[in-house]
Amino acid sequence: MKTIETILKRLARLAAFLAVATIVGLMLLTVVTVVFRAVGIAFPGTYSLSELLLIPAISFSLAYAAWEGEHTRVTLLVERFKSRRVRDWLHGAMTGLGLLFWAGIAWAAIRETLRRQAQNELSPILNVPVAPFRWLMVSAFVLLCAILAFQAVRLFLGRDAGAGSSETGAPR
Repeated sequence: MKTIETILKRLARLAAFLAVATIVGLMLLTVVTVVFRAVGIAFPGTYSLSELLLIPAISFSLAYAAWEGEHTRVTLLVERFKSRRVRDWLHGAMTGLGLLFWAGIAWAAIRETLRRQAQNELSPILNVPVAPFRWLMVSAFVLLCAILAFQAVRLFLGRDAGAGSSETGAPR
């Protein structure tokens, strides 16, 4: 269990780095576009490039947020239970439901990526292949599912959920 936690922790940190790097890239692209437009120079395709950069920025941010326990979780009902074991079990069940949701999203993303890759999908104006960006999204969703599965198992076993857990043992 400790080995899995270490691997997921490193992958979550890598996901955070990739998300931040693409957000910085988006910021630089926006600044350069605004400055050059102010002097009358327009770069075609910056909108398409921004769309492509948003894919890893958002998807890897989701995986990192899940690792840190910063994702949204309804605690109004769960925190009313006095028993830590009941609270952990309920948090584990909710995490498991979230896992099912994101596994469905990941499965749909894999199918759509394979379909679009077979069609040689290209971005408008720039004609950049979109498949690598779609595969980045799929890998982030798979990482998110692995993190949620790990956290659910830990909660069901009565251990804290990992990095983003509070003193009650339940993720924030």
